[in-house]
Amino acid sequence: MKKTSLFVVLMLIVVIGAATSSFAACTATSLLTTPGIWGIESYGTGPGGLNNILMQVTFASGGTFSGTEWQSVAGSLTSFSISGTWTMGLPVTDCQGTFKVTSPSTQTFNFALNNAAKGGTIAETDANYTMAGFMVAQGTVTGGCSALTFKNKLFSLYSYGTIPAVGGTVSATGEIKFGSTGATFASLPTVTLDLATAGNFTLPATGTSSLSSDCTGAGVLTVTALGQSFDVDTVVVDAGKEALWIVTNAGDNVSGYFLQ
Repeated sequence: MKKTSLFVVLMLIVVIGAATSSFAACTATSLLTTPGIWGIESYGTGPGGLNNILMQVTFASGGTFSGTEWQSVAGSLTSFSISGTWTMGLPVTDCQGTFKVTSPSTQTFNFALNNAAKGGTIAETDANYTMAGFMVAQGTVTGGCSALTFKNKLFSLYSYGTIPAVGGTVSATGEIKFGSTGATFASLPTVTLDLATAGNFTLPATGTSSLSSDCTGAGVLTVTALGQSFDVDTVVVDAGKEALWIVTNAGDNVSGYFLQ
């Protein structure tokens, strides 16, 4: 074999080896990465109809977790404390596992983490539920969470769900820019809404936002042209670069996220 060919073969071995190891990022403690807090969002159907879930959970050593869940079932929203158990599957390098809410009721989800173990996808495995979504680690928010977390930041916006008063099924996309205090925002230039049979609308939107030190918050998104405002509860993730949220208006069943 020529020296050049041998060199190429050796380089391929190195590259393949590096690629293989890069996909073995997960460990038994991947969910505990400081501070071990994750935002989780899931959407689908259950026995009560459309089901929309937002969670903030803290995974602890010993395979337990606790946190808060916001759940909208057919437009009726409740929030409550939850606790449960989690486990990584074997081998843990496959980055898959299960977490199970055991209180106040039972919900079981399989998850698959991404290569950096900072996010992943989930699917509920309970009978009569068809639910899927994603999870994102909170990470370290510089200076801690407050209104200033969003100061002068520009985010893309996504949402999906049902709003009976404006046409039923709705989806939205757009960009929003937070002000110098982080407490107010405005769409840049507009938010595009798809209101099912009512059609597509490109409309301006404004809003307010507040964040607590535990990286949960609340806000109001106002779409003047629709004559409606939407109250939302929020969970900050990805070191302040993303926020997961759920609409809390009675009768509405919508969730989404901001992505910097």
